[in-house]
Amino acid sequence: MEETKIINMFGIDFSLNIILSLITTVVIVLLLCLWMTKTLSVDKPSKPQVILEWLIDFIKSIIRDTLDGSYSDIYVVISLALFLFLIIANFLGLPFIVHIHEQSLWKSPTADAVVAFSLAVIMNIISHILGMKSQGVGKYWVNTYFKPNLLALPIKLVEEVINLFTLALRLFGNIFAGEVLLNLISTLGNKYGLATWFVGIPLQMIWQGFSIFIGAIQAYIFVTLSLVYLSHKLKHE
Repeated sequence: MEETKIINMFGIDFSLNIILSLITTVVIVLLLCLWMTKTLSVDKPSKPQVILEWLIDFIKSIIRDTLDGSYSDIYVVISLALFLFLIIANFLGLPFIVHIHEQSLWKSPTADAVVAFSLAVIMNIISHILGMKSQGVGKYWVNTYFKPNLLALPIKLVEEVINLFTLALRLFGNIFAGEVLLNLISTLGNKYGLATWFVGIPLQMIWQGFSIFIGAIQAYIFVTLSLVYLSHKLKHE
């Protein structure tokens, strides 16, 4: 387990490296959104606008596949924001690793189990809210947990918990394992100076490229599964 400085706020302990990387992720996502929407045009769209439109079309295709083609703009906004956050968060720890006095000051936010689980809980809460909005409060809870009868309640609750943990642990496990291997390769490359640079540097480049692929895939999977779980909450039975 790596060591990092702990900051206590409101009686809760927070890891410094996670706070720094989370703030950086949010700032980058905001700047990207501002950049892509700075000059919008119907006739002559700019390159940033084209990128944004491609991302929106990509997100819409995921939504159509998971929600049977029926969705509103709020699903696009939530899914796009989640996807952008995850892409940046998954990639943030790849360029460099910062350790000062044996303490970690930088890592991908999603390489922390608490962050990954928090994202899963947030998406679960959003799905409940959208489900109640779609079906009505009373009908939603009956359809979700008490159909076909009361005996379905414990099974549905267990399923809910399993969905939360699988969604969070899949994301956390892949990003965390990738950063651990990058750290090990970096340690190997610096162990004997120039003698191991010839091995460490190519391995580092190869694994970083592979980690970019894994980070993108995990962002896609997280968004897709979140929408799949949301679709279960929107059904009118």
